[in-house]
Amino acid sequence: MSLPRPSPPSAPSHLAGLFSRAELEAEAKRLESRIRQPERWGLEMCRMIAPMTLRINQLKRQQDVIILAHSYQTPDIVYGVADEVGDSYGLSKKAMAAPQKGILFSSVRFMAETAKILNPTKRVLLPEPTAGCSLADGVTVEDVRRLRREHPGVPVMGYVNTSAAVKAEIDVCCTSANYLDIARRMPGNELIFVPDRFMGAHLASSLAGQKKVHIHSGECEVHVQFDAASARAWRKQASDAGRKLVILAHPECDPKVLVEADYIGSTEKMMDYARKLEAEGKVDVMPITECGTADRMRAEMPGLTIYGACVQCPHMKKSTLASILSALESPTAEQVVELPAKVIEGAKRSLDAMFAFAETK
Repeated sequence: MSLPRPSPPSAPSHLAGLFSRAELEAEAKRLESRIRQPERWGLEMCRMIAPMTLRINQLKRQQDVIILAHSYQTPDIVYGVADEVGDSYGLSKKAMAAPQKGILFSSVRFMAETAKILNPTKRVLLPEPTAGCSLADGVTVEDVRRLRREHPGVPVMGYVNTSAAVKAEIDVCCTSANYLDIARRMPGNELIFVPDRFMGAHLASSLAGQKKVHIHSGECEVHVQFDAASARAWRKQASDAGRKLVILAHPECDPKVLVEADYIGSTEKMMDYARKLEAEGKVDVMPITECGTADRMRAEMPGLTIYGACVQCPHMKKSTLASILSALESPTAEQVVELPAKVIEGAKRSLDAMFAFAETK
């Protein structure tokens, strides 16, 4: 799997002289050893970013801020400054449990909003306020109300990739880690699901004979780009070389892609499954999802051979060390996440319902 080389960053001039040469060199070597991609993140590249990672880590300790980063963030963020890395469900739990006074969420807007909903008294920072999500943008409050009118009395389950306002309108949230379990536990024999049509199709197939699923038409602009023919071609290429390829797919993919997969799961569940494969000596793996997952597998499971061509999320990749640094040093009003009290109250209800359903055995 070939990934583009990152653009060489430049540390802001005001960081010059803050750290000794020895501190900077030690930090560069730490980064190189953690990221484990010498062709893209070699020692020289790590030397360029070392002043920023040192300063960010210094500021977060001084300000009592935890940095949460989604797996789709770039390796310099994931291994340079993040305190917790994972998928949306795991990070939501980390946000609730965090003892720090503040939260900086290196991700996209709906995730930072979720952190604010779960921690309304804490200061929540979003380094890139324009970092959106095609799924969250693909469903509105009026869409939910229309679906309720069309299917009166049917409960509404919404993917966490939605705005805070939409979360306040639905009955329960879900994530790619728990959507099937929660759907099965929902009352009745019908369910409205928003906004992801592909995840909805997977739900409908999995629940056939148990529940009828009414599906909204949103889609992830990253996962929609993967196709079944490519998955088959990569499997054949590996087979022709005498290797057995294990394909892991995210449930936001087209159902035709999911049919080709050996395992379907959230980002973090993919990571866990890949660790199991590595331990069993099954080293040829193809993760069908955003590029950040492949970056993490390279860093954390060096025994794997990663196949395929990933797709980068333009929204997730907006976050940079520079924007994280600016949010800690002097955040703009747009970088501080604020939500109306009524929206927080309604959205927290649907998130609390998710936790109750997901964690009740």
